[in-house]
Amino acid sequence: MKPFKLDNEPKITSGFTTPEGYFDSFNAKILRQLPSEKPKVISIFSRKKTWYYTAAAVVVMMLSIPVFNTFKTSPEEIDAIALEDYLNNHTTISNDEIANFLDKEDLDKMKLELNLQDEAMEEILLNNADLEQYLID
Repeated sequence: MKPFKLDNEPKITSGFTTPEGYFDSFNAKILRQLPSEKPKVISIFSRKKTWYYTAAAVVVMMLSIPVFNTFKTSPEEIDAIALEDYLNNHTTISNDEIANFLDKEDLDKMKLELNLQDEAMEEILLNNADLEQYLID
């Protein structure tokens, strides 16, 4: 094989040559070709903003309904008179059934402490003309 030396061999020239002063005026030439008005910048998320706002509104509504219900509806206590009227009007419940549902705490609440002295009882019995009727009832 024949010895090959890169430095001694003739080089092939490329077909592209740049004219003289081409790069000196290159910047000015490119700037002249660009439009003078700046283009309007359109956000990538501009179309999706309405969907984001809609989704956020739905989430807020879904979270506010349970909160509103907990604050709005407070447990209403049953009035004693209304309960008594209900029990009187619905006679299908017997007194024995009601007594079976009462707890010891309920019975303690129902206890009345009457601190009547003997003198007070005698005075009430003497002043009352319908004593016989009370004894019969």
